[in-house]
Amino acid sequence: MSDDETTPLRDEDDVSRETYQQRVHKQMRRDIAEADQPWIRQHKLLDHLWQAKLDAGAPLDDDWDYSTGYMERRHKVTCHRGRWDPDF
Repeated sequence: MSDDETTPLRDEDDVSRETYQQRVHKQMRRDIAEADQPWIRQHKLLDHLWQAKLDAGAPLDDDWDYSTGYMERRHKVTCHRGRWDPDF
């Protein structure tokens, strides 16, 4: 037997004794410590600013027609068929 096999495991190394909540909290602490690094915070800010730039430049397409001066639905969905229906 080697020396490594005879050493007892510490409580934090013995995964079988940990409960689910303990493992979740340990992982959360690792994630928080990782996210607290300065370069990750800067990258998140850069991602946020880039997405805001893309959103500001995106065309307004909310399925409303503003050409008449009133806010009207571009395609009205009705169960009636008529001359002014888009699927007539």
